[in-house]
Amino acid sequence: MPSYKILKVNDFGQFCIDINNDFACQEDEFYRLKDVTSYFPDETKFNKESNDFLKNTLQGKQIKLKEPLSLFYKYARVEIDNQDAAILLLKNGYAQPHNKNVPTSYFLEFNKEKFLELLPIHKAEISPKKQEYREIIEKRTPNFINGAIELYLIDPNLYPLPSKRARTNLAQAIIYNINNSKTSIEAALYGLENQDEILNALIKAKNRGVNVRIVTDSNPCGEDTYFDTYKLRKELDAKSDNSPFIMHNKFFIFDSQKVLTTSANISSTGVGGYNSNTAVLINSKTVAITYLKEFEQMYSGVFHKFKSKNELLDFKLDKNTTLNVYFAPVSDILTPVVNEINDAKKEILVSAFYLTHREIIAALIAAKARGVEVLVTMDALGANKFKERIKWLKDANIKVKTENWGGKNHQKNILVDSCTFVSGSANFSKNAVIKNDENLIVLKNCNIGEAYRKYYFKLYNSIDEKYLFKYPRAEGIESGNSCYDGIDNDFDGKIDREDEGCKK
Repeated sequence: MPSYKILKVNDFGQFCIDINNDFACQEDEFYRLKDVTSYFPDETKFNKESNDFLKNTLQGKQIKLKEPLSLFYKYARVEIDNQDAAILLLKNGYAQPHNKNVPTSYFLEFNKEKFLELLPIHKAEISPKKQEYREIIEKRTPNFINGAIELYLIDPNLYPLPSKRARTNLAQAIIYNINNSKTSIEAALYGLENQDEILNALIKAKNRGVNVRIVTDSNPCGEDTYFDTYKLRKELDAKSDNSPFIMHNKFFIFDSQKVLTTSANISSTGVGGYNSNTAVLINSKTVAITYLKEFEQMYSGVFHKFKSKNELLDFKLDKNTTLNVYFAPVSDILTPVVNEINDAKKEILVSAFYLTHREIIAALIAAKARGVEVLVTMDALGANKFKERIKWLKDANIKVKTENWGGKNHQKNILVDSCTFVSGSANFSKNAVIKNDENLIVLKNCNIGEAYRKYYFKLYNSIDEKYLFKYPRAEGIESGNSCYDGIDNDFDGKIDREDEGCKK
């Protein structure tokens, strides 16, 4: 193999190989080391040290390629001074083996002890108020059943800390349906983190002959938002979008007969509990086939705006239930949301992680102006990050409460007149509408609406009235156990007592 010079290593672990020998970095000359990862969300200090080591190792040096470069797959195996550069990182604890077909030598040279020393694993500390806390493991019983529909509703007040256990009824229902699948399981998952019970159930299903297929999200460099997502690729050959936009779906299809769509990620704070989330399981071959069409496009490598339009409109599940299904960004998911708000006669209940789309906000303000009661429950991170948008609602005399649970309000729900339930994976934001892979359902059933309404007010009333006016921090002493949970709740690179909000 010819020799090349590394002109530059940027702050994101990408190195410029001077392929053209013109002493200039072209956009298509940036690569990453193949089959190792040295970047971890929320670990700012480790990421910097790892990248500094990579710069000292490669920048300005002559390297040889251990295999030909690909124009499309931006990863490379490089050799410097007759040593594999990836092994240098692995030996010094600045990376770990990653992806499916990692060379055996990488595992043998991986200095796990030093890696764990350099990458501190943040462990949650139990707050003085929660010393007697005993973990609840729920049964798989749904919170509400109506015909072909099961409704799962996670109450964040039950879970003072995240958990690796599959402790919610939603997590138990996912495992039950995986274990009872006979022929096929498809899943579109934003990621995986600390939920080995669900991962192991999927692996066992594959081993007993079930056709298990998964798509996940990753950025153009192949990096994942959730730490354990690589296990889906390694163990189950999951496909990733490798895109600057996100594959934000969280749905399962079981035996081409049932669909479970949820706002919860497969994580210790999602299906493991801590965040508020909801899920709908629909037993319908027609609905399953609709989701399967969407899944097949992504599994074949077609994501985002390149997909074909796929919708299910005015489908009668039974005499009391009508369902619409949309998939962003090809389907217009904004218009159905705005139309339902515009059609409201008495009441609109919104529960949102992010609520930033101007047209949705304008529709809510117009509804309030014509006499509709409008209530909003906001996540603390979303409210603090976009105070100006929330102020528009408050200035229109709409009651907006910001949660202080510790865990997030991760819902993406609107209930109109107690009968129309809007839900799915999509936040009420511009990116969800025009960029991301998302699914949105509009479910018309008054019994389901009433069940969600009771849950909504249970959570709404659990938030002190003062948070109609104040904005509690996502990570702060006023927000549940957020100062003891081992999580960077506000994504500022500081965890628990390192965060300003947790310093008394």
